[in-house]
Amino acid sequence: MSSNLFIITAPSGAGKTTLIKKVLEYAQSHDEKVLLSVSHTTRSPRDGEKHGKDYLFISENEFQKNIENGEYIEYANVHGNYYGTPKSEIDRDENKNFKILLEIDWQGALQIMDHYPDAESVFISPPSVDELRKRLMERGLDSEDVINRRIEGAQLEMDKSIHFKHQITNISLDIATKNLLNIMFRENHG
Repeated sequence: MSSNLFIITAPSGAGKTTLIKKVLEYAQSHDEKVLLSVSHTTRSPRDGEKHGKDYLFISENEFQKNIENGEYIEYANVHGNYYGTPKSEIDRDENKNFKILLEIDWQGALQIMDHYPDAESVFISPPSVDELRKRLMERGLDSEDVINRRIEGAQLEMDKSIHFKHQITNISLDIATKNLLNIMFRENHG
C-alpha cells in the first residue's frame, strides 16, 4: 500500500510547504483523500504555525524518549533541531486509503525510502542557488548566518536529488503545482 505514500523533500526556501498547501487545497476542492503527516520537532513554532497542524512541537527530552521507544520511522537533526516522523502517522492513515504526504528533509526521506521502496519520492529544487538566497531573504524568517548555513546545506541537498523518483524545479509555482499533482494523481491538471 506504500504507493499511496508521497515523500516530498526540498532545500529550505525551495517552495515545498507552499506546494504542499496547493496540493491539499486541490484535494479538498476535488474530494480527494490526502493527508499531510504531522512530524514532531524540537524547534519553536514560527509565526502562524499551529501545534498539531504544522508540527507537534515537543521538548528535546520528549523527542529522545520517543527515539528510545522506537516511535519514529525516521528522524534527523536539521539545522540544530530534531525532526521525526512517527510510525503511527503512516500506519494509521495508510489503512484508510488516503494518499499520505510526508514533508521531510533528504536524510529522513532516504530512511523512509528504505522502509517503503514503493513510495513516490519527489525532490523540489529551486531554479538556482541565487534565487534560493533571494527567497530566503524575502521570507524574513532567518538571520544572515542561518541563511548562509541553509544555502550551504541546500547545495549538499540538491546533490541528493538523484536518489528520488521525481524531480521538480520550482521556477513557477503554477507549473510546479501541476507537476506535483500529475505525480500524485497521474492525470492532467490544466
